[in-house]
Amino acid sequence: MRIFQSGWRENMRRIGVCLFGLILLFCFVTEASAEKKTIVKINENVHVAEGQWARNVISFGGQITVSGTVQSHVVSVGGPIVLSRTAKVGGDVVCLGGVVVLGKGAQIAGTLTEINSSNLSEAISDVLNDNWEGWSWVFTIFSILVFTGLLILALLIVTLIPKPVNLVVEAIETHLLQVGLWGLLVLILMVPLAVLLTISVVGIVLVPLELTLIACAALLGLVSIARLIGSKLLALFKKSNSRALKETFWGLFLLWIVGWIPVLGWMVKILALVVGIGGVFATRFGTHPLTTSRPAASQETP
Repeated sequence: MRIFQSGWRENMRRIGVCLFGLILLFCFVTEASAEKKTIVKINENVHVAEGQWARNVISFGGQITVSGTVQSHVVSVGGPIVLSRTAKVGGDVVCLGGVVVLGKGAQIAGTLTEINSSNLSEAISDVLNDNWEGWSWVFTIFSILVFTGLLILALLIVTLIPKPVNLVVEAIETHLLQVGLWGLLVLILMVPLAVLLTISVVGIVLVPLELTLIACAALLGLVSIARLIGSKLLALFKKSNSRALKETFWGLFLLWIVGWIPVLGWMVKILALVVGIGGVFATRFGTHPLTTSRPAASQETP
């Protein structure tokens, strides 16, 4: 087994190559026999014969065999990479979950990274134990992945159940103080209620249901808050007729950017979460509009 390590910067570069390969997966679909093009295959073997050229070679679940020339990178996820003696790679060779077999005379201009079950812990420790910057890179990648997943869920929610989102947004916009008190009440009672439920056998079964309701309320509330923020943001640029998807996207993006600000970012996120949960529970998960009850005017008898 071979793994070439040159500090956290090298490892971050290699991870970047893998992400680059994932992007190429969704952007290009080419045939393996094509020359001077990016080759992307899923659950299929890729063979660059001697005398053939390719720009990049990317495989998911298949074997990559290179006897010709690859101008940039060779990336394999879940499969081996075989470089024959006539192989020439102008960039990096990255193999995740497989092994790299090098023939005598194979040329690699970049770095060779081989990560599998035998050296995974060593590769991770090399990133995390060098210095704090290694951790910061891990947090950055994790934050991007979480934001991407949340963005996909948010767009699905706004598309599939727009009415509950609209009711929650309206409640937050018109009854902000009342909604905030609802959110504080829910978060304060969440833990005591869970403790009380664990006392009985039947209650223990209901604890996961409670946590699921809180999680769903947090998701719906955060999406509603994001849409409200996005609508206000776009209104500043005089785009009042924007779509709900665009409003949600820009609202989430702004929350994500503000979240990187030390101290203030976490405060804004917590405040948005509290208000969002309050809006969801105040509107009964977006099924009833929140209205302020007013006492009926007394009628004078003649």
